Amino acid sequence: MKRLLSAAAAMIVLGSGAALAQPMGFDGYGARGHGHHDRGQGRGHGGMNGLRMLQVADLNGDNTVTRAEVEQLQGEEFAYRDRNGDGFLDEADASPMHIRMMSLREERREARQAEREDRPNRREGRGDGRRGQGRGFDADQDGRISSDEFMAGSLRMFERLDANSDGSVTPDELDAHVAAREERREERRTPWWRN
Repeated sequence: MKRLLSAAAAMIVLGSGAALAQPMGFDGYGARGHGHHDRGQGRGHGGMNGLRMLQVADLNGDNTVTRAEVEQLQGEEFAYRDRNGDGFLDEADASPMHIRMMSLREERREARQAEREDRPNRREGRGDGRRGQGRGFDADQDGRISSDEFMAGSLRMFERLDANSDGSVTPDELDAHVAAREERREERRTPWWRN
């Protein structure tokens, strides 16, 4: 029960959703989903959220996360989100509040698009303003996310962290990942004249 409450708390912190049911996985996708710039893996808060999700996935509490543990948690998460049980996450699974939020977001996107079209001398080709809506999860871009797509998207960070590809992410692999991220962050902070 304690583990279930921890998982539920993490889900609330990270949020829910996808273009119509944006997955929350180990790739840093989550709460800020639509309308915000994607924070890639290991950048900003996205990478930390992914590491927190790995902690939630450590079902036996041994500080080593296995692929089977991730698959179990994400399988349960998919089943929970698939409200109508059709095997896909889409608009039919969204809560009334989420549907209304998506509608408002779409209205704002259309208003921005119309505003851009009214302005002369604007550069074309900047896209339609939809950043990250199911990106990386909806592999076939059909507007819904299958169980396989959800699982593949959710396992990306795990696979990157599993340096020796043995199906487990160990404390040593996590330490190496965090150290490498800190190194990259420090390099970005170092002014060019100090390189």
